[in-house]
Amino acid sequence: MVSAWLMLMMMAVMASQSAAVTPVAKATTELTRILTEDYDKKIRPPGSGGTQVKLQVYFRNIDIDDVTMEANFDITFRMLWNDSRLAYSTMPGADRVEYVPLLDPSPLWLPDPFFKNAEITQYKSIHPELYLRVFPDGNIIYSTRISLRQSCPMDLRRFPHDTQTCMIKVASYGYTTKDVDLTLLSSQSVEFGTGIHADRFQFEGYSTEICNSRTSTGEYSCAQVNMKIRREFGTYLTECYIPCMFLVVVAWFSFLVPEGQFVGRVLLTLVPLIALTSFSNAYKSSLASVPYITAMDTFIGVSLCILFFTLVYVILCNARSAKKGEEKPSVSSEEDGEVKTAREAEGGWVRRLAHQIKERAEYLSRVALIGVYFFFLFVYFVAFCGTG
Repeated sequence: MVSAWLMLMMMAVMASQSAAVTPVAKATTELTRILTEDYDKKIRPPGSGGTQVKLQVYFRNIDIDDVTMEANFDITFRMLWNDSRLAYSTMPGADRVEYVPLLDPSPLWLPDPFFKNAEITQYKSIHPELYLRVFPDGNIIYSTRISLRQSCPMDLRRFPHDTQTCMIKVASYGYTTKDVDLTLLSSQSVEFGTGIHADRFQFEGYSTEICNSRTSTGEYSCAQVNMKIRREFGTYLTECYIPCMFLVVVAWFSFLVPEGQFVGRVLLTLVPLIALTSFSNAYKSSLASVPYITAMDTFIGVSLCILFFTLVYVILCNARSAKKGEEKPSVSSEEDGEVKTAREAEGGWVRRLAHQIKERAEYLSRVALIGVYFFFLFVYFVAFCGTG
């Protein structure tokens, strides 16, 4: 009775052990055997032509710095290729195995891509966050999380109405196109995480292309992602454009101050001029230094010119009033009046028009200053905002 019970127990243990050997465990054992007995990682996968390596990039976070013209990317980078030496589809039960996961890819042959325009490439932790999956037919997926800091050259002539393109180039370092061919999957090559956005920028799309390079040692495969970003205009509207226009309007309030209040008129014009100059210097110090004029420079420059001409107008008006006050009325005789009338008649309408313009010079100057500035605003915003 006891021996029968022991036999039942031994049969249960053997059954449980056999049940514990799952198809994935068997496939892992088979893959381990292949790697230790029949595999040489120094040799690339066999096949005609170069090894086709398909790339995928998943963007987790993006930070654009337009001062240093750099972009920081937190990405998940994937590579897909086939190595027929690792196929285990002929193993019994392989049809029930989706893939074999590996956390240590060192025993396998791996492609050698690098980011051409990256200044710093680093993994996200002390132990790299990566995995490798081997499918029954020998297809392999290699995935890792990488942080990139790379240059992003920008043309700021239309700043802050500009649209920029940041490029990510992935190239093979040691293998030529005869050995390794890097390509981007057409439909799922680039993906973005939910809620991802860059400060002051919005994404308008992306495109992919081939950027193979030829050197004295051969032609090397390269795949490129072009990310199109557009600057958010609303922030600059509230931080720069509206304050600048308000300063110009405040200076025009000097037109309403009586001519006798010269100090008040000058202060109403001089204070906005100094404030806009200081604002312009402080604002430019927070932007990238470029050797050309940007759209923002044009706007601030014209606003400063309008404020300066307003100040000159106030000073000339005060000088003209002072000159009128110094002049004493003279007693004219009847004969002088006849001579004056004769001269006006000789001059005709041109002289009369010139006299009227001189009398209304102050009013026409105000209209010219206001009209020129509003015409500039119309042309500026139509040229830059209207044309994108």
